[in-house]
Amino acid sequence: MKQYLIIGLLTISLILCGGFIIKMHLDAMETEEVTSELNKRLMEANLEIGRAESQFGDASEHVKHLEKHLKKEIKDRKALLTRYGELKARYDVEVSRKIETRVEIRNTVTVGDCPTLKLKEGQLYVAQSNELGELDPFSVRYKDHRISIGCAVSPRVIASGIIPVDISYNLNLKLRANIVETITPSGAVNNYVTLYEIDNNGITVGKFEIQNFQMVIDDQRTPKFFWWDPHMDIGVGIGLRSNSTIGKLNWEGLASVGLTPMSYGLSSRELAWRFARLSLDLGQGVSVGLSPVLYNIGNNLPVFTNLWVGPFANYGLSDKEWGFGLLLGASL
Repeated sequence: MKQYLIIGLLTISLILCGGFIIKMHLDAMETEEVTSELNKRLMEANLEIGRAESQFGDASEHVKHLEKHLKKEIKDRKALLTRYGELKARYDVEVSRKIETRVEIRNTVTVGDCPTLKLKEGQLYVAQSNELGELDPFSVRYKDHRISIGCAVSPRVIASGIIPVDISYNLNLKLRANIVETITPSGAVNNYVTLYEIDNNGITVGKFEIQNFQMVIDDQRTPKFFWWDPHMDIGVGIGLRSNSTIGKLNWEGLASVGLTPMSYGLSSRELAWRFARLSLDLGQGVSVGLSPVLYNIGNNLPVFTNLWVGPFANYGLSDKEWGFGLLLGASL
């Protein structure tokens, strides 16, 4: 009888392992096909884009970084912030038009040298028609679609020997952005952005170079059942044998190798529950086991991401006794 159980267990294990290997190859082929198609489209588009460093988190934590009017808008609508992005870019442009103004003083004289001219100290003068006249204040301006600059010069030299120059400008930079969000088959979110500068007529006159693009996105994926999602694991367990009595408890520690065909979670790699674990256990003897459900306590731990715990029952192939206990395992 024992020989038949071992043969049956090995047969089931081989079938499950074969199914797991086939599924793994099918997933790899599907991922390769999707990746190839995405790469083909990107190459055909020939885009110069900035890719966001996307991460899942609580986007609402970043509401403090928003402008006051936007905070008020969100509060008035009783809305939640689900996406928050930070973008840094650089724009290099060479202006082809330049206006240079230079005041040059030559052959200066002192006030005392020409008492009849009634010269004012610090005033700049210019000769016109063999006469000496005061130089009036003057200004220059430069303007294009991006910036308006004004420069006013007062033709008087102050005590420090400097000619006062007043410069003011208004910057009017107009931007256009293309923002794209993609979701891969695994549920990962990627964001892409291209920034352009436009003139007053809406015509593109330049492109920005993206230096840093960070996007915090709320994890909005919905958990679901995976009816065929085999995962193998190894674990340790402790339990009681069915031949225990009140006066004498027959404890058993064991090592276990198992496989679960079903699971539940965000994706096949981000699971919360696994179901119907079949195992081969080694304790006081060789036994076959079943764990109806396992919970991933690793989701709540800082280091371990796949650490499973759950009840188990096993049947000894040699002593013909049942055992019941608690299992702790890690996925392979």
